[in-house]
Amino acid sequence: MAYARYSTDVTLAQAKRKEEEEFSAGLIEKDDCIYAELFPDSFIHQTEMVLEQYAASIAKLPNHPDSYPAIMKTIETAVLALNEINQVGGGGLIETEEREELCDYFDQVLIHWGFDIDDLTKSQNLGRYELTDDWREW
Repeated sequence: MAYARYSTDVTLAQAKRKEEEEFSAGLIEKDDCIYAELFPDSFIHQTEMVLEQYAASIAKLPNHPDSYPAIMKTIETAVLALNEINQVGGGGLIETEEREELCDYFDQVLIHWGFDIDDLTKSQNLGRYELTDDWREW
């Protein structure tokens, strides 16, 4: 589920589209189409919208510790939206691998815009990998 703008991996939508093309071309069997089975289009679309909104909000913030409360609010908003999307999908769409990729995406956006994640988490009395923990249900 990586998001290409801040990662070298392809998006979930791109992976699903590639799988559909391979199936249509007869290169893989129906049983091998895991993305179609696991991730409905609505989940992919809504998730990517949340992540795009998150990235756009972070991009608008000045690279300064005074932005840390706004960063945390932006993370909270995105995580709560992802919780809701996951719940609508039965609560099992975001599993361990997806969780790790989403958390990495949050980090990569911050790094891309020059924010110091260690400083941010320390200022919030959080461990380095706890940015989403207060709100995350996945």
